[in-house]
Amino acid sequence: MTALIPPDRPLPNQEAIDLVVALQRCLSTFHARADEPALLDGADEPPEMLTRYIKARRLRGTIFGQNLFSDPPWDILLLLFQAELQGRQMTLDQLSETLRISMNTLLGHVGAMERRGLLMEHAGSPAGGRRRMRPSSFAMDAMAAWLSLAFGG
Repeated sequence: MTALIPPDRPLPNQEAIDLVVALQRCLSTFHARADEPALLDGADEPPEMLTRYIKARRLRGTIFGQNLFSDPPWDILLLLFQAELQGRQMTLDQLSETLRISMNTLLGHVGAMERRGLLMEHAGSPAGGRRRMRPSSFAMDAMAAWLSLAFGG
């Protein structure tokens, strides 16, 4: 696991690092119950840091080229997390267009993330490119934990 520690923050002690590693292990083996709300349910909009982080990733692609730092699953999860917090839905077509990746590549990553319990289809979502995806409760909790650990927000 890698973490960016801002220069204005003190380095974590070993106990804190062990706690983060334990949390990561728990999150990788535990799936939130679908009937329990995610940690950030009810949030009006994404925390400012998340919006700035997503914008910074897009700018990075503009400056260095889209494929140099390619990480489609992470970008998919970020966009769907942000959309969920904003109460929006995103179709597979919208994800493909926004991330500038082919539908085949997108479908491969979405399928893998569904199998891992990170993504799920919105209820009543039609088949094909118009399918609307959303993060699972587990993914929402994990993303909220990541946001808090990475940015203190």
